Amino acid sequence: MNEGVPVAMADYRIETVRNGYRQWTARNDRGAEVRMGAADDPDAQPSFTPVELLLAAMGGCGGMVVDRTARAVEHEDLKIVVESVSGPEDDGRVGRIRVSYEFELPESNPRAAEVFARGVRLTHEKFCTVSRTVEHGAAVEAVLPDGTVGFRAG
Repeated sequence: MNEGVPVAMADYRIETVRNGYRQWTARNDRGAEVRMGAADDPDAQPSFTPVELLLAAMGGCGGMVVDRTARAVEHEDLKIVVESVSGPEDDGRVGRIRVSYEFELPESNPRAAEVFARGVRLTHEKFCTVSRTVEHGAAVEAVLPDGTVGFRAG
């Protein structure tokens, strides 16, 4: 069925169900839901596109990790903006992602900029699973209804 590839227990599991043409809802086992749809479909709004969810995951993961890696710097007002830029040469993929950490560094801490920069670097180099997966890639396997692998990459 799975062409000899062992199936490991999932670290994360999301079910994505179809609600209508180009309208989907993703659910986790804890009961959270997020709507996905095409940006140009007014019937699918409000919703996120799949790429927007990828960018949101990078911002959310980065923020949760920065809460630990830069905890010595007060950053209550931190806003993380994640933007993507793609061109024809990117062949249907996101070409570049920019993650901007926006807030006022506290003047009361003379080392705030250095400490925060180290926290952000550690976030992307070591601790943010989403960012590191995007940066380095992951193996992808698509399993068909009959259990065979219809696509594999990485």
